[in-house]
Amino acid sequence: MRRAQFAERRRGEPDGAVALGRLRWMTRALLALALAVAAAAALLWAAQRPRFDVRRIDVVGELRHVSRAQIRNAIAGRLAGTFFTLRLGQARAAFEAIPWVASASVRRVWPDRLVVHLVERRALGVWSDGRVLSDDGQLFDGNPAEAELDGAQIEFSGPPRYAAEAAARLRGFAASLAAVPTSVAAVEISDRASWTLRTPGGQRFDLGRDEPAGSVQARLDAVLAAYPAVLAQLGGPPRRIDARYDNGFAATKP
Repeated sequence: MRRAQFAERRRGEPDGAVALGRLRWMTRALLALALAVAAAAALLWAAQRPRFDVRRIDVVGELRHVSRAQIRNAIAGRLAGTFFTLRLGQARAAFEAIPWVASASVRRVWPDRLVVHLVERRALGVWSDGRVLSDDGQLFDGNPAEAELDGAQIEFSGPPRYAAEAAARLRGFAASLAAVPTSVAAVEISDRASWTLRTPGGQRFDLGRDEPAGSVQARLDAVLAAYPAVLAQLGGPPRRIDARYDNGFAATKP
Protein backbone atom coordinates (compact mmCIF):
# COMPACT_ATOMS: atom_id res chain seq x y z
CA MET A 1 0.00 0.00 0.00
CA ARG A 2 2.82 2.37 0.84
CA ARG A 3 4.59 1.62 -2.45
CA ALA A 4 1.47 2.52 -4.47
CA GLN A 5 1.10 5.92 -2.75
CA PHE A 6 4.78 6.71 -3.36
CA ALA A 7 4.39 5.93 -7.08
CA GLU A 8 1.38 8.27 -7.36
CA ARG A 9 3.33 11.17 -5.85
CA ARG A 10 6.13 10.63 -8.40
CA ARG A 11 3.67 10.80 -11.28
CA GLY A 12 2.16 14.11 -10.02
CA GLU A 13 5.49 15.94 -9.84
CA PRO A 14 6.66 18.11 -12.93
CA ASP A 15 9.02 16.50 -15.37
CA GLY A 16 12.47 18.06 -14.76
CA ALA A 17 13.60 17.65 -18.36
CA VAL A 18 10.51 19.44 -19.71
CA ALA A 19 10.92 22.34 -17.30
CA LEU A 20 14.57 22.72 -18.23
CA GLY A 21 13.68 22.75 -21.95
CA ARG A 22 11.13 25.49 -21.39
CA LEU A 23 13.66 27.55 -19.46
CA ARG A 24 16.18 27.22 -22.26
CA TRP A 25 13.56 28.25 -24.87
CA MET A 26 12.59 31.31 -22.86
CA THR A 27 16.25 32.24 -22.46
CA ARG A 28 16.87 32.00 -26.19
CA ALA A 29 13.72 34.04 -26.95
CA LEU A 30 14.73 36.79 -24.53
CA LEU A 31 18.25 36.83 -25.95
CA ALA A 32 16.91 37.08 -29.52
CA LEU A 33 14.58 39.91 -28.50
CA ALA A 34 17.42 41.78 -26.85
CA LEU A 35 19.60 41.36 -29.92
CA ALA A 36 16.79 42.59 -32.17
CA VAL A 37 16.25 45.68 -30.02
CA ALA A 38 19.96 46.38 -29.98
CA ALA A 39 20.20 45.97 -33.76
CA ALA A 40 17.24 48.29 -34.31
CA ALA A 41 18.77 50.89 -32.03
CA ALA A 42 22.07 50.62 -33.87
CA LEU A 43 20.36 51.01 -37.25
CA LEU A 44 18.40 54.02 -36.02
CA TRP A 45 21.57 55.60 -34.67
CA ALA A 46 23.39 54.98 -37.95
CA ALA A 47 20.47 56.26 -40.05
CA GLN A 48 20.59 59.58 -38.21
CA ARG A 49 24.27 60.21 -38.90
CA PRO A 50 25.15 63.27 -41.03
CA ARG A 51 26.76 61.05 -43.64
CA PHE A 52 23.22 60.03 -44.69
CA ASP A 53 21.89 63.57 -45.09
CA VAL A 54 19.92 64.35 -48.25
CA ARG A 55 22.32 66.43 -50.32
CA ARG A 56 20.43 66.84 -53.58
CA ILE A 57 16.82 67.38 -54.65
CA ASP A 58 15.96 66.99 -58.33
CA VAL A 59 12.65 68.56 -59.37
CA VAL A 60 11.17 67.29 -62.64
CA GLY A 61 7.98 68.05 -64.54
CA GLU A 62 6.70 70.54 -67.09
CA LEU A 63 6.92 73.71 -65.02
CA ARG A 64 5.89 77.13 -66.25
CA HIS A 65 4.52 78.76 -63.12
CA VAL A 66 6.63 77.27 -60.33
CA SER A 67 10.05 78.87 -59.84
CA ARG A 68 13.12 77.63 -58.03
CA ALA A 69 12.69 80.41 -55.48
CA GLN A 70 9.16 79.21 -54.68
CA ILE A 71 10.41 75.68 -54.23
CA ARG A 72 13.22 76.77 -51.88
CA ASN A 73 10.83 78.87 -49.80
CA ALA A 74 8.27 76.06 -49.61
CA ILE A 75 10.66 73.41 -48.31
CA ALA A 76 12.86 75.62 -46.11
CA GLY A 77 12.84 74.08 -42.64
CA ARG A 78 10.20 71.49 -43.56
CA LEU A 79 12.33 68.59 -44.82
CA ALA A 80 13.66 67.16 -41.58
CA GLY A 81 15.63 63.93 -41.34
CA THR A 82 18.19 61.97 -43.29
CA PHE A 83 17.91 59.81 -46.39
CA PHE A 84 16.43 57.02 -44.24
CA THR A 85 14.35 58.98 -41.73
CA LEU A 86 12.83 61.69 -43.95
CA ARG A 87 9.06 61.24 -44.13
CA LEU A 88 8.04 61.25 -47.76
CA GLY A 89 4.46 62.17 -46.93
CA GLN A 90 5.56 65.34 -45.18
CA ALA A 91 7.90 66.17 -48.04
CA ARG A 92 5.09 65.72 -50.56
CA ALA A 93 2.82 68.00 -48.50
CA ALA A 94 5.52 70.70 -48.48
CA PHE A 95 5.73 70.72 -52.27
CA GLU A 96 1.95 70.60 -52.69
CA ALA A 97 1.67 73.72 -50.53
CA ILE A 98 3.08 75.72 -53.47
CA PRO A 99 0.01 77.46 -54.98
CA TRP A 100 0.54 76.36 -58.59
CA VAL A 101 1.31 72.72 -57.71
CA ALA A 102 -1.60 70.32 -58.26
CA SER A 103 0.24 67.20 -57.09
CA ALA A 104 3.72 66.03 -56.11
CA SER A 105 5.41 62.65 -55.85
CA VAL A 106 8.67 62.14 -53.93
CA ARG A 107 11.05 59.17 -54.02
CA ARG A 108 14.48 58.39 -52.61
CA VAL A 109 17.45 57.66 -54.87
CA TRP A 110 20.50 56.14 -53.20
CA PRO A 111 22.66 57.37 -51.67
CA ASP A 112 21.67 60.98 -50.91
CA ARG A 113 19.10 62.21 -53.43
CA LEU A 114 15.37 62.94 -53.67
CA VAL A 115 13.55 63.05 -56.99
CA VAL A 116 10.38 65.15 -56.93
CA HIS A 117 7.87 65.12 -59.78
CA LEU A 118 5.55 68.13 -59.83
CA VAL A 119 2.32 68.53 -61.81
CA GLU A 120 1.16 72.10 -62.20
CA ARG A 121 -2.38 73.37 -62.20
CA ARG A 122 -3.80 74.66 -65.48
CA ALA A 123 -5.64 77.95 -65.13
CA LEU A 124 -9.06 78.49 -66.69
CA GLY A 125 -9.56 82.02 -65.46
CA VAL A 126 -9.85 84.34 -62.48
CA TRP A 127 -12.72 84.28 -60.00
CA SER A 128 -14.34 87.49 -58.83
CA ASP A 129 -12.57 87.24 -55.45
CA GLY A 130 -9.14 87.41 -57.15
CA ARG A 131 -8.28 83.73 -56.93
CA VAL A 132 -7.39 81.61 -59.95
CA LEU A 133 -9.69 78.77 -61.04
CA SER A 134 -7.94 75.62 -62.24
CA ASP A 135 -9.27 73.15 -64.77
CA ASP A 136 -10.01 70.67 -61.97
CA GLY A 137 -12.29 73.18 -60.27
CA GLN A 138 -9.94 74.37 -57.53
CA LEU A 139 -9.64 78.00 -56.46
CA PHE A 140 -6.12 78.92 -55.37
CA ASP A 141 -4.04 82.00 -54.63
CA GLY A 142 -2.01 82.19 -57.82
CA ASN A 143 -0.81 85.24 -59.67
CA PRO A 144 -3.51 86.12 -62.25
CA ALA A 145 -0.84 87.56 -64.55
CA GLU A 146 0.84 84.14 -64.69
CA ALA A 147 -2.46 82.47 -65.56
CA GLU A 148 -2.26 83.90 -69.06
CA LEU A 149 0.53 81.43 -69.80
CA ASP A 150 -2.22 78.80 -70.02
CA GLY A 151 -4.12 80.71 -72.71
CA ALA A 152 -6.96 83.21 -72.82
CA GLN A 153 -8.43 83.54 -69.36
CA ILE A 154 -12.13 83.63 -68.57
CA GLU A 155 -13.73 85.93 -66.03
CA PHE A 156 -15.75 84.03 -63.44
CA SER A 157 -18.08 85.65 -60.94
CA GLY A 158 -20.43 84.29 -58.33
CA PRO A 159 -20.37 82.48 -54.99
CA PRO A 160 -17.16 80.42 -54.70
CA ARG A 161 -19.19 77.30 -53.96
CA TYR A 162 -19.97 77.10 -57.67
CA ALA A 163 -16.30 77.04 -58.73
CA ALA A 164 -16.06 73.29 -59.33
CA GLU A 165 -19.36 73.25 -61.24
CA ALA A 166 -18.29 76.20 -63.39
CA ALA A 167 -15.08 74.43 -64.38
CA ALA A 168 -16.98 71.24 -65.18
CA ARG A 169 -19.57 73.01 -67.34
CA LEU A 170 -17.11 75.18 -69.23
CA ARG A 171 -16.08 72.49 -71.71
CA GLY A 172 -19.69 71.95 -72.80
CA PHE A 173 -20.32 75.68 -73.11
CA ALA A 174 -17.19 76.20 -75.18
CA ALA A 175 -17.95 73.27 -77.49
CA SER A 176 -21.45 74.55 -78.18
CA LEU A 177 -20.41 78.15 -78.83
CA ALA A 178 -17.60 77.05 -81.14
CA ALA A 179 -20.25 76.13 -83.72
CA VAL A 180 -21.42 79.77 -84.04
CA PRO A 181 -18.39 80.37 -84.02
CA THR A 182 -17.48 82.24 -80.84
CA SER A 183 -16.13 81.46 -77.40
CA VAL A 184 -16.73 82.05 -73.70
CA ALA A 185 -15.27 85.25 -72.27
CA ALA A 186 -17.12 85.29 -68.93
CA VAL A 187 -19.27 83.04 -66.78
CA GLU A 188 -21.58 84.58 -64.20
CA ILE A 189 -23.52 82.66 -61.54
CA SER A 190 -26.01 84.55 -59.39
CA ASP A 191 -26.76 83.86 -55.74
CA ARG A 192 -29.85 82.00 -56.96
CA ALA A 193 -27.70 79.79 -59.22
CA SER A 194 -28.78 81.44 -62.47
CA TRP A 195 -26.17 81.10 -65.23
CA THR A 196 -25.10 83.78 -67.74
CA LEU A 197 -22.44 83.55 -70.47
CA ARG A 198 -20.70 86.41 -72.23
CA THR A 199 -18.67 86.20 -75.44
CA PRO A 200 -15.64 88.25 -76.51
CA GLY A 201 -17.93 90.19 -78.87
CA GLY A 202 -20.14 91.30 -75.98
CA GLN A 203 -23.06 88.90 -76.53
CA ARG A 204 -24.95 87.79 -73.46
CA PHE A 205 -26.70 84.43 -73.00
CA ASP A 206 -29.02 84.26 -69.97
CA LEU A 207 -29.58 80.55 -69.36
CA GLY A 208 -31.36 80.51 -66.00
CA ARG A 209 -31.18 77.85 -63.31
CA ASP A 210 -30.17 74.27 -63.93
CA GLU A 211 -33.55 72.79 -62.97
CA PRO A 212 -33.90 70.03 -63.84
CA ALA A 213 -30.25 69.02 -64.09
CA GLY A 214 -28.86 69.61 -67.58
CA SER A 215 -31.30 72.40 -68.40
CA VAL A 216 -28.64 75.09 -68.73
CA GLN A 217 -26.69 73.20 -71.39
CA ALA A 218 -29.91 72.12 -73.13
CA ARG A 219 -31.12 75.74 -73.37
CA LEU A 220 -27.82 76.87 -74.84
CA ASP A 221 -27.88 74.09 -77.41
CA ALA A 222 -31.47 74.97 -78.37
CA VAL A 223 -30.51 78.61 -78.86
CA LEU A 224 -27.57 77.75 -81.06
CA ALA A 225 -29.61 75.30 -83.12
CA ALA A 226 -31.92 78.18 -84.00
CA TYR A 227 -29.11 80.71 -84.34
CA PRO A 228 -29.11 80.91 -88.18
CA ALA A 229 -32.81 81.82 -88.11
CA VAL A 230 -32.12 84.45 -85.44
CA LEU A 231 -29.39 86.01 -87.57
CA ALA A 232 -31.68 86.12 -90.58
CA GLN A 233 -34.56 87.65 -88.67
CA LEU A 234 -32.50 90.29 -86.86
CA GLY A 235 -30.17 91.00 -89.76
CA GLY A 236 -27.13 90.28 -87.64
CA PRO A 237 -25.99 88.73 -84.38
CA PRO A 238 -28.17 89.44 -81.32
CA ARG A 239 -26.76 91.40 -78.42
CA ARG A 240 -28.65 89.43 -75.81
CA ILE A 241 -30.46 86.11 -75.74
CA ASP A 242 -32.75 85.38 -72.82
CA ALA A 243 -33.29 81.63 -72.61
CA ARG A 244 -34.75 81.47 -69.14
CA TYR A 245 -38.05 80.19 -70.52
CA ASP A 246 -39.29 76.61 -70.77
CA ASN A 247 -40.76 76.99 -74.25
CA GLY A 248 -38.35 79.28 -76.11
CA PHE A 249 -36.10 82.30 -75.90
CA ALA A 250 -36.01 86.00 -76.67
CA ALA A 251 -33.29 87.62 -78.81
CA THR A 252 -32.66 91.34 -78.92
CA LYS A 253 -30.37 93.47 -81.01
CA PRO A 254 -29.01 96.87 -79.90
